[in-house]
Amino acid sequence: MNPYNRFSLVSSSVTAALILAIIAVASPHILSLINQFQGSALEMGLICAGTVTVMVVFWMAVTEVILPTLFRLNWVRKLILGRYYIEGTWLQAEKSAHAAHVAVIDIQPNGKSFTFSGYALDENLNVNSNVLLELSRFDWPFLTYKYRNSLSDGADGQRDGVGEVQFEMNRSAARRYNGFSQYIKNQERVRLEGAKLVRNADVKRLRTLEGREEIVDQYWDLFFGREARRLQKQAKAQTAAPVKAADDFFRVGGVVAPTASSVQAVKAKEAEASEPLDLTDAVPVSDERRTGEAERPSDLEEHVIPRRRVSDWQEADLKKDEADAEADATTASAKPEEKSETSEGGVKTPVTKKGVFDARHVM
Repeated sequence: MNPYNRFSLVSSSVTAALILAIIAVASPHILSLINQFQGSALEMGLICAGTVTVMVVFWMAVTEVILPTLFRLNWVRKLILGRYYIEGTWLQAEKSAHAAHVAVIDIQPNGKSFTFSGYALDENLNVNSNVLLELSRFDWPFLTYKYRNSLSDGADGQRDGVGEVQFEMNRSAARRYNGFSQYIKNQERVRLEGAKLVRNADVKRLRTLEGREEIVDQYWDLFFGREARRLQKQAKAQTAAPVKAADDFFRVGGVVAPTASSVQAVKAKEAEASEPLDLTDAVPVSDERRTGEAERPSDLEEHVIPRRRVSDWQEADLKKDEADAEADATTASAKPEEKSETSEGGVKTPVTKKGVFDARHVM
């Protein structure tokens, strides 16, 4: 099915509806005039022929002049074609075994049909070839065509070619296609992949040299840079420095990433750890062993605290207890009136002069 047949259908339907509406409105007056007509049959036949001629002229005027003018409007064409609307500016990637190009393709309205033209650019934005459709057959979703490259003189076999593309089938208007093209005198096929520019700003920028460079570079990377982008992501993942501190992270669009300062600190620590140790300025280690026979300072004993054993502490405690016992005995002989208190168990508890309990006498 060719979607552009809709224009002929719409044109015929609208024109027929207008003519029928005119006949319906004018038929009572026409019948009254016929009844009142007193002329011959020849004159009646001439009048009828003239009426038919007027209708035909009106039909031709509507279908060939008025409606084609309306069909130039984009919103009218979108309304008629619906999801089969393919007109606009496309960027086409051309991939072959020997070269890669990006072509700018314009599909423009042409009455009840369309025109297909464009040019191909290499990586340096030099025009490599152009294309202009001479014959085409549109059977949705396939477009088969024959084109001509005016930049070739035919000696290189790259003047005439054929191609076929398939548009994506969605509920809305197609924005992608893929297919192939091939020069008639060349057996190599070129794979095609097209993407439609949907923003008017991009289409206007493409008309200028600066804007064309930016847009072509952008789509060149999208068409041909997938492998390079994949390798670049792998390299970044392998060379990413680990950051351990929780304060060295910040959140960007829900993704935790290290700060620049933390990365620099980690790199500095890694560089410092990787540097070899310099032992040239180190203090040399002496081979002389200490034997204890070296001359000691004269005041060494004054500053040395002697170490005491447990037995030394016990002997000192016993001596202190004996001294205290002798002192108590001397005090008791000097004062025989010293009071004593008896505990509940009948044991006499000695009390000092000040009434302080002495545990040594109990033991």
